Amino acid sequence: MHELVLKSCKTFYRGKLTSFDIGVDSGKIVALGKGLEGEQKIDCSHKLVFPGLIDVHVHFRTPGAEYKEDWVHASRAALHGGITTVLDMPNNTPAICSEKTLGMKEEIVSKNASVDYGFYLGASTDSIELDEKITPNFAAFKLYMASTTGDMVLDSPNLMFKVFRKAARLGKVIAVHAEDESIIKKNISLAKQRNKYSLCYHHEIRSANAEAVAIERVLKFAEQTNAFLHICHISSAAGLKVLKDAKLKRLRFSCGVTPHHLFLTNKDVEKLGNIAKVNPSIKTSADRKALWQALNSGMIDVIETDHAPHAIKEKQRAYEEAPSGIPGIETMLPLLLDAHNRKLLSLETIFNCCCKNPARIFGLKTKGKIDIGCDADFCIVDLKREQRIGARDLHTKCGFSPFENRRVKGVVEKTIVRGTLCFDSGEFVEAVKGRNLFGVFCSK
Repeated sequence: MHELVLKSCKTFYRGKLTSFDIGVDSGKIVALGKGLEGEQKIDCSHKLVFPGLIDVHVHFRTPGAEYKEDWVHASRAALHGGITTVLDMPNNTPAICSEKTLGMKEEIVSKNASVDYGFYLGASTDSIELDEKITPNFAAFKLYMASTTGDMVLDSPNLMFKVFRKAARLGKVIAVHAEDESIIKKNISLAKQRNKYSLCYHHEIRSANAEAVAIERVLKFAEQTNAFLHICHISSAAGLKVLKDAKLKRLRFSCGVTPHHLFLTNKDVEKLGNIAKVNPSIKTSADRKALWQALNSGMIDVIETDHAPHAIKEKQRAYEEAPSGIPGIETMLPLLLDAHNRKLLSLETIFNCCCKNPARIFGLKTKGKIDIGCDADFCIVDLKREQRIGARDLHTKCGFSPFENRRVKGVVEKTIVRGTLCFDSGEFVEAVKGRNLFGVFCSK
């Protein structure tokens, strides 16, 4: 008799879609089979069961910008979206670039997180000097090559090389926001001269060429140091072309794509206004087509939300003053399920890019799959049920979405974290205490 049994689960098991019961004890998967009995039972017949999704790219805005988002709201938003593990970015206030700031962030987040998590360490002179004898209790390095939210640009070739070398020595992934700062600055100057410095031309200012050139640069550093590189939020056909060439050379890297780059184009940005202003920019229909082809061919490894909320008043400012960033943690899976129902991608691709690959790339050995010994994290979805995305149903603190009023087929019905049913049919049932999966630094 198990503590919890999920009955008649249709799920991916060792690469194949199959059906069985799942037995859970003490937050772990302990049995797979038929006819399992449990003190608590959840009927999963006519549903699809994913491992809890992993979002490797979120901005939960703590510390320093809790008016935009906080871990209470963001954790609920994640659960609403079927996501049970997140990796949070370092562009906070203060920036998370040292043992001290990691410890400070942990003290705050550990009190409010109800999903499991890890933190990125920002690439800086502080993180380059990190003592290699210290246990590296962070998920990965994050390198910003161009200006975006926060002030963490590191575009010195010498310092970038040192960060890559440090990542290689520590065995850590180095995730990169790949846009070339010098190209963007030139584009801004030209746009102002030509009276084109506006949202309509954001995709030309934060151009495909800026992305491609930046990717070429960091691939060379990865090759020279043997560090594992993750290219965040790929957005252009030009960037993909560089990555395709790198695949032929068998370089060590992965890449991610966001829902907003998959589902929107620059024409949508013109209609939506600054709500859809984001870096890297949302580009043309041709770029979007290339992203879908790359996703379906297996070239893209991860779907990541880059959940980056801002206060709506900030988004209502003039183009130059409005911050870049889009919320997306609770709309990602419904959009992907709807795309599956429209025969745009397979369920296996969703599983690979939202569960299996993120766990493999970032070393989350007990996450991202359904197997004995793994954490009992599950997302149970109804593929046939329809819903309309609306701000009133969202739990992110910012309270808006570029996908407002979009009708989708596919709904997250239940989310379970380490054996605890946390979200059920629109209601938050019970909260767990989120764990830092990489250990913690004590604030000094």
